[in-house]
Amino acid sequence: MIDIKLKTFIEVVDCKSFTRAAEHLHLTQPAVTQHIKQLENYYQYKLIQNPHKEFQLTEAGLRLYEYAKIQVQNEEIFESQLYKVAIPLTIGSTLSIADYYLPEILGQYLTSSSQRCQIYVNNTQTLVQKMIDGEVDCAFVEGQFDPQLFTYHLFKNEKFILVAHKDHPLAKQKITFDELLTFPLFIREEGSGTRAILENYLLQEIYTLSSFQKVIEVQSLTMIKKMLACTQGISFLYEGVVHHELLTGELTQIHLENFELIRPMHFIYLRNNINKQKYSAFFKNIYREKL
Repeated sequence: MIDIKLKTFIEVVDCKSFTRAAEHLHLTQPAVTQHIKQLENYYQYKLIQNPHKEFQLTEAGLRLYEYAKIQVQNEEIFESQLYKVAIPLTIGSTLSIADYYLPEILGQYLTSSSQRCQIYVNNTQTLVQKMIDGEVDCAFVEGQFDPQLFTYHLFKNEKFILVAHKDHPLAKQKITFDELLTFPLFIREEGSGTRAILENYLLQEIYTLSSFQKVIEVQSLTMIKKMLACTQGISFLYEGVVHHELLTGELTQIHLENFELIRPMHFIYLRNNINKQKYSAFFKNIYREKL
């Protein structure tokens, strides 16, 4: 059974307010304050910077929050197992992986398995938080995550390439990065793995997104590809995402000097999750389908 003080702490963090947490928990505000002080005394660390100013967790507070959320999730899983309540496996996936890499192998597994599943698609940042919150069990991601918090398995290595319309002015030649900056750049939304990869690369090359004269943020990969096909815009995407368009000649790869980027895609789940062996077995099963 989870300590009530940990549940109080989670509510305070989620509400970013002692007053609202007290209302949600049907406790007095002094009782909520006392629960937090007891946790701080027990762990010998301050958990919240200054509760009377802008709400902000300390490093210890952030770690305790992540730990407490995992424990609450594990308790819910244990109770469902104890009372034999069937809960579907919630599999997360980023948009690129969900639309262009998973359907064939995941479809074959899910239609032949007795395992009940539901698929949730979002960007890497959101999926990571959903797993911490206990709303997603495991996920296929392409962006950054904390390897100390998550167990991870390599799903695929994939080329990250620059693409544009087949008749783009930069097509069929090798170009420098500076030559790209005057063309509109289509990118995914903040929090997506695709965008994070590009931003990290730009940082290493002493550029930023603001180096481009025009940056257009689009959540849909299909929409990005359609706009590339009818404009002089450019975009950095996984090779598998534009495989069909490259084959048909609708889009072309732009060859950038000294640019060769291969990025891993991972299957991840929380290290301390009570069902971690189940998630590992699931990945091994679908990986056999992949082979």
